[in-house]
Amino acid sequence: MSNPVALGAWRRRAGGERLGHRRPPSKAVVGAGAIALACLFVTRLHTSAPTPTATPEPPPCPAVTTTLHADVDGDGCDERVSFTGGVLTAGHTAMRVGGPDDQIALGRWTCGPVTVALLRPATGEVFRFDGWAKEANPVAAVDVGRVEGAVGLRPPAQENGRCDDIAVSRTTGPPVLLPYRAVAG
Repeated sequence: MSNPVALGAWRRRAGGERLGHRRPPSKAVVGAGAIALACLFVTRLHTSAPTPTATPEPPPCPAVTTTLHADVDGDGCDERVSFTGGVLTAGHTAMRVGGPDDQIALGRWTCGPVTVALLRPATGEVFRFDGWAKEANPVAAVDVGRVEGAVGLRPPAQENGRCDDIAVSRTTGPPVLLPYRAVAG
């Protein structure tokens, strides 16, 4: 090399490499490094982020279109309820509740779940049940009153989720309300 300036530059570069200095990387190397760093960041972000877990939704309740229905087994779904000849059928359970001429109504008599009230028209006696009987757990009837000339019962419409009263219809006169009474215990 005859050019002393070029020779000096070459010596500086050669000497600098021995001391740990490098030539600046080319634009292609810088671009590839930036892309690799971005991919690493995105991959790291994707794998370190918490993965949302989906809680399985319970299966939807089957539609119950009968007038009488209640959640008898406590699973959150209403079951069809019927009453014929003194036998109450609720879901897959059948139980003797009254006599062949008795009538039932369903309501929130104790401010809890829907349960049964029973009218015995022959005597005007009205009973309330504070739960649903199970095979090894019978539920006693609570005597809530007697109404002369009683022919039917129903829960009157309540506002704001109040407890239900038992409305007893009569052969003459307006219905009689038998209000909720506290459950002993």
